Amino acid sequence: MIIIHMSMLRKSSLRDYWSLRLIIHAPYAASVGMFRDRFLALLTMFHFNNNDAKVARGQLGYDPLFKIRPVIDTLVTKFQDVYTPKEQLTINEAICPF
Repeated sequence: MIIIHMSMLRKSSLRDYWSLRLIIHAPYAASVGMFRDRFLALLTMFHFNNNDAKVARGQLGYDPLFKIRPVIDTLVTKFQDVYTPKEQLTINEAICPF
């Protein structure tokens, strides 16, 4: 949930989400009981794909979402299996951040 929160509330640094400075304070990350150093340590070890197969930026086949591509592909497949939109579907500005 912290990562989803971070995608909606942009900060210049990951450390800013735990900052106590009033001007950049964002209480959510600290309120869920995740300490900053623990989160950063987990984030460095969080892999879904083999880094040896990564294509460098600017090269043919580069994927900016390479590290989480298996998760994205699985989610897209599961979402397509579970939900088929019907003819009455509305998209409005309330769902744009998602």
